[in-house]
Amino acid sequence: MTEDQIGRRLDAIGRQLEEILDDNTTFLAEVRHLDRTIRDAATAVGHAMDALRQDLETVIAYQALRDLCTELIGPLDAMETMLAEADFGDPQRIAGHVRGLTATLRGVLTRMGAEVVAITVGEDAFDPERHRCVGVIDPHDSPFPFARPHTVVRVVEQGYQLRERPLRPAQVEIQADQPATRGGVS
Repeated sequence: MTEDQIGRRLDAIGRQLEEILDDNTTFLAEVRHLDRTIRDAATAVGHAMDALRQDLETVIAYQALRDLCTELIGPLDAMETMLAEADFGDPQRIAGHVRGLTATLRGVLTRMGAEVVAITVGEDAFDPERHRCVGVIDPHDSPFPFARPHTVVRVVEQGYQLRERPLRPAQVEIQADQPATRGGVS
């Protein structure tokens, strides 16, 4: 090969390398543009998902309140009727109305998914997740004098839970550690 042929050949290779470099530069610019587009789209989708989540939470909260209000309308109507028509001189009739309202309200709670916190009095140990201690009973005064200390011995007010999560802890009295001595000295 002559020097002239080698020069032409090198020029041709140089042009091919320049074309490859231009193609790669263009390709790299397109990849970067595509990457920016994908990132922008991901950000937009994230914002849209957040907005949808907030809308869904709002709708769910509204539906829960609507359902509760709808359930309470019946008992409210019954109470208003009882107040308008009741003979407050008849304790048995009043007790019957109150029992009916209690059953109705328990039904509302049941339909809403609420349950009474189950307690076996005299056996269950105090559990701060389920109970609120409102009193400590001396074993001498306890309905379960032989129960272990910190055992629930009396339910003052029922507790309620919704989907196994506390709505209101039960108000309970528990067994004292040991009997207090009479006369104020321990």
